[in-house]
Amino acid sequence: VYLLNLLVAQLAGAYSSTSEDMMGFARLKRGAKVVEALGLTPRALWEAFVQALDLDSPLSFCEGDVGMPGGLEVMEPASIDRTNVDTIQRFGGTTSPEATWPEEDSAVADDVKDRLDRIEVVMRRLAKKLDKPARRGGKAGSTLGMTSGMDSAGSPSGVSGGAE
Repeated sequence: VYLLNLLVAQLAGAYSSTSEDMMGFARLKRGAKVVEALGLTPRALWEAFVQALDLDSPLSFCEGDVGMPGGLEVMEPASIDRTNVDTIQRFGGTTSPEATWPEEDSAVADDVKDRLDRIEVVMRRLAKKLDKPARRGGKAGSTLGMTSGMDSAGSPSGVSGGAE
């Protein structure tokens, strides 16, 4: 059985590497076909295509925010990547390298750091509680200091076994 499992693992590994090689060769072949087709394309048609791409105009990230040139704008639904905080930091003023950058708003960074510190304290307390066995009233309880909820007869505590 062990040798059969070893054989299956070897075959799976060989198939995986062969599959990756096959995909790589297929991509190289497709690339060669594209280069071959570009060689057959008339120069005027290619230049018209490149001009239609308009790669010299800057991209607009949002209204009033102009980005860098040399790309293609692709619209996608906003629900694909939901974010509550804008990760692009915008600073008004000159773009001169000699100009100093404005100081960061440290209130947001401090708030996040405070939250992480509080979570860390709670995790340490929880780790301490889980590490030491809790003993209360002579009974051994669970690691969180709670009893199992069963009495000595094996029935749930607080539930009577019949008429009293």
